Amino acid sequence: MRATWRNTKDKEQTMRIERCILLTVLIVASTAARAQAQWVATGYLGINVAGDVEAGKGGPGVSISYFAGGLGFEFDFERYNHFFKDEDVAGLNPGPQTDLDTDAMSFMGNVVVPIRLQGTTKLRPYGAAGIGMIRAMFDSAGDQSDTAQNNFGLNLGGGVLYSLNSRVGLRSDLRYFRALVDEDDREGGFFRDYGFWRATIGVTFGFPR
Repeated sequence: MRATWRNTKDKEQTMRIERCILLTVLIVASTAARAQAQWVATGYLGINVAGDVEAGKGGPGVSISYFAGGLGFEFDFERYNHFFKDEDVAGLNPGPQTDLDTDAMSFMGNVVVPIRLQGTTKLRPYGAAGIGMIRAMFDSAGDQSDTAQNNFGLNLGGGVLYSLNSRVGLRSDLRYFRALVDEDDREGGFFRDYGFWRATIGVTFGFPR
């Protein structure tokens, strides 16, 4: 009986110790995650550098990111000015106008993976990939709402963050975008899949927790 009582008591003590260890690990992990967690807002200017859209054109954008430990999540929005090449949408306006107004907006939700470099705390390279929507708007008859198309989009790329101080930094980014177009849907003005490369440069503001 005494041996059984001792074994039971030892098991209870062992379980209490294990609970304490587990609780300590959880508290430490939670504290570390909170210390590293950070909201990041970036205002940028993007430019299309190659692909099926007008190269050398682009527009302003903003991204809101949340980093916790080794992983981040990002919402990215950009407004594109003069999106498609004129010759690709010339059939929308066969008149004398040569500069067709084909604007667009992209909405993307991305996963961001920081890449840690030893020996530096100012540079933070990262890779990013995500999905979303690209809305192209065609000014063929003076009413963009009648000639807009929404297409499922993908993006993949990466960039680098450079910290000027604990709150402000610079960000440069290069990504490939791919829009999947339903060729049976004749609303809009561009009826095949298209892809393009976008480069951005912007100013980043960090909000550590």
